[in-house]
Amino acid sequence: MGSKIRRFADDGWAVWIDGDEKSTVYFNEWINPAGKSYVDVGIRMYGAANAKQVDIYIPFEVGKQEIKDLSPILTDEDILRGIFNNRCKVMNQDKENVFEIRYGKHLINVIRLSDGAAETRSLSAGTLLAMDLNKIRGEFTADEIYLLFRIPHKTMDAVFEKKDDMTGFVRKLHESITSPVVTEKYGYAIRINEARLLPPEIGNIQALHRQNLRKALVSISISDDYELNDYSCYRIRRLEENLYRDYAPCGFDCSSAISYQWVEERDNDKKTHYNFYFDISCSAVSKKSLVLYFCIVLTVAAAGNTLYGLLCRLFELIFG
Repeated sequence: MGSKIRRFADDGWAVWIDGDEKSTVYFNEWINPAGKSYVDVGIRMYGAANAKQVDIYIPFEVGKQEIKDLSPILTDEDILRGIFNNRCKVMNQDKENVFEIRYGKHLINVIRLSDGAAETRSLSAGTLLAMDLNKIRGEFTADEIYLLFRIPHKTMDAVFEKKDDMTGFVRKLHESITSPVVTEKYGYAIRINEARLLPPEIGNIQALHRQNLRKALVSISISDDYELNDYSCYRIRRLEENLYRDYAPCGFDCSSAISYQWVEERDNDKKTHYNFYFDISCSAVSKKSLVLYFCIVLTVAAAGNTLYGLLCRLFELIFG
């Protein structure tokens, strides 16, 4: 039996909007086991006239300089087609804080995260991002408003981090010799507005407990070397490289990625929290095992050749 790697991550996020009870939350995961992973966080609010402030709790520390506003690349209509699964037209880009996207009968205001538009605050565990919508309300031209940003997903980076463990050397050597296969198994949970995972500073906010989210949607894009539990997927597809080439994070290979999507929606009975769980696995031949096998073969071959030479010399001395 080959070696096994097992790790687990449990992210507890929180999202609440003062004045809106119809919001949708999006998490688009760019999982890159061999490099840096990222997550896009999107909030779609349907009551721009009433929404006053949006607050997002991030379950790890993020500096303000690490938050990337994605609104500038949402002006690319090919990228919009990939995100909204529709032909979109970008309009009215002359405003400072918002611009319009129209598709079909829908008109959406995309918020620009300009300097000072959002504030971040470090907590005992994680980061709070808050945006005062009252400051930009005068620029809204639609009832639907969309906020989208990208941050390094430090939780996933820690899960896939290569760790040098010097303990159990004999056990690891035995595993490398008996089988070259390395199996990686990871568990990953996204929990939204679930109180048990939130720090006291967030869990004690009453507005959070009153928040009802209409829909939560999670997308995971990962190399096809890895497998996910897809039995509850809403959609699975090969990532369209031509649409996402300029949108995906730097270092992410779209050509070999599979995209999975899960969605939970409540039109009548809105949920206070959502819970998504994923199994991620990969099996591959260990390079260390192959090198070890190669060394063993060379050693045996060299030892055999030496022994053969000694035997020949012995026969010469005896029967010479």
